[in-house]
Amino acid sequence: MDNRLATLLTRGASMTRAEYRVLAHLTEHPLLVGNITVRELAQATFVSTATIMRLCQKLGFSGFSEFIWHCKQLLSDTPHIAPQAESLPQLPALFTQFIANYQQTFQWVTEEKRQQFSALLRQKESFFLYGAGFSYLFAEYLTKKLQVLGKTAFISGPGDSRNIFLSNAARYQVFIAVSRSGETEQVLDKAKIAQNIGMTVVAFTRASANSLAGMADLHFALYDEAVHYAAEAAGVTSFESNLVLLMDLLLLEATG
Repeated sequence: MDNRLATLLTRGASMTRAEYRVLAHLTEHPLLVGNITVRELAQATFVSTATIMRLCQKLGFSGFSEFIWHCKQLLSDTPHIAPQAESLPQLPALFTQFIANYQQTFQWVTEEKRQQFSALLRQKESFFLYGAGFSYLFAEYLTKKLQVLGKTAFISGPGDSRNIFLSNAARYQVFIAVSRSGETEQVLDKAKIAQNIGMTVVAFTRASANSLAGMADLHFALYDEAVHYAAEAAGVTSFESNLVLLMDLLLLEATG
């Protein structure tokens, strides 16, 4: 129901059930306003044209044309939120900290790295993505984004047999690994295979030195305020939001 027309339902104090049905039909289908004749409206609501004319008069209009004109005026009003007199609520302190963390991450995402990623997206058509634990969720997110762009993208994780990767790796040109620690055994195993068969290896990890970063042809380091990834993996930090923001930025630049 379009709330902008809903007020009409309260204007007819003595509407019959048939008249109410006509009015309800228009509030449920506002695109009909101005695009339907009185006869067509009567047929759609199983009433006579005389019933519709009586409804218009009960609502205070001289006829169907004036009634429709009034409906158009109601629909042209864009709902808005009235400005608040008081000042904006104070943002939590963590918001400022998260912004600072984002800025730190993007200092490491150099223009050269962004251009490299854009080139991969333009020149390559098939991508194999891998992630474990929470990282799988973000690898899956990037997989879906690549698929929307028309790329062939496949997602795998520790729950899949190693043979799935071995059987399919040769069909893909780029291996993208998402690993917060950069030390997950299953991820390193797949990255090594990808490296050996000539796939381009792209890695998203935390900024501290790690094995996966050293294996990658293109490495994106993300700021992680957790002191130790293993001890605080379940904690809420800006790492994951950094990761999504970075992925979207890279895709936007590559396709813009």
